[in-house]
Amino acid sequence: MVNQQKKMRKIIEKLSYKTRSRWNAWFHQRKKQKIRRRILSHFAQHPPQDHELQEAVGYLSKHTLSTFYGTFQDKYHADQVIVHTDTSNGLPYVITEGKRLYFKRSFNKRTVQLLYNILCMEQDRDAPHCYTDPAFGINEGDILADVGCAEGYFSLLHIEKLKTTYLFEQDREWIEALEATFSPWKEKVIIVPAFVSDKDDNEHVSLDNFFLQISGKPVFYKIDVEGAEASVLKGMNRLLKSTTAKIALCTYHHKEDFDVFSRFFEASGFRQRANPGLMIYQNDLDHMDPPFFRKCLIKAMNYEV
Repeated sequence: MVNQQKKMRKIIEKLSYKTRSRWNAWFHQRKKQKIRRRILSHFAQHPPQDHELQEAVGYLSKHTLSTFYGTFQDKYHADQVIVHTDTSNGLPYVITEGKRLYFKRSFNKRTVQLLYNILCMEQDRDAPHCYTDPAFGINEGDILADVGCAEGYFSLLHIEKLKTTYLFEQDREWIEALEATFSPWKEKVIIVPAFVSDKDDNEHVSLDNFFLQISGKPVFYKIDVEGAEASVLKGMNRLLKSTTAKIALCTYHHKEDFDVFSRFFEASGFRQRANPGLMIYQNDLDHMDPPFFRKCLIKAMNYEV
């Protein structure tokens, strides 16, 4: 009787989850359609003069609203992502370049497929979200600070080259997945379970204080922290002045981020350039204002190559 009740409860929970997921997906799709009509209507009345905006609006006029704009994304299909389950720990994973990339225990197959597909798309060479390029990359023996690493995909792509990677991630489920992903490289991977910020307490750490007593400082910083990028930069002021650094910084979580961070790097004496291309930040659809599209990433460095 008890087992039957547990089984029935699981069935009800599963049905409830599917119902909520389908409703949320339908509601989000309706919202996207509404925003798309609004964007196209705006630019029909105010034709864009900027070349990137012209390309983005032209692409949107022929496609549904999406995060990125360009044919590079056409080669990525979530349905084709093969998801495995590790019987030794119960975690889902995918194979990327011959390595296992683990995901949260709570993720179902479809969630893993969608997330991994986005990760691959983001790091496509033609994507505005790509952290590296031929002139701005990870070199043999580099030390990486992966700030807001989540599943650790970026570090895994370069793990063979890296001397050390510091994985800053406070989510306990992600930490479990990271420990599984990087178990073959324990000697060069340090997981830091904290929010990176401009203060230091039980939950937060500043990069200045974290690396103060560490002789080997990072030479590459990937910073993607869901809107807290300004606090991260404020908390690494000493590092920026005293060490050579490359910084790949996300600039789309707030609509003013790109302009704010461009001024910051200019005032700090960094050479900088924006990644080509634009994006729509779909987590902020309720606050969409012209010009709607945002620059995605700044690549900055304080030394000559």
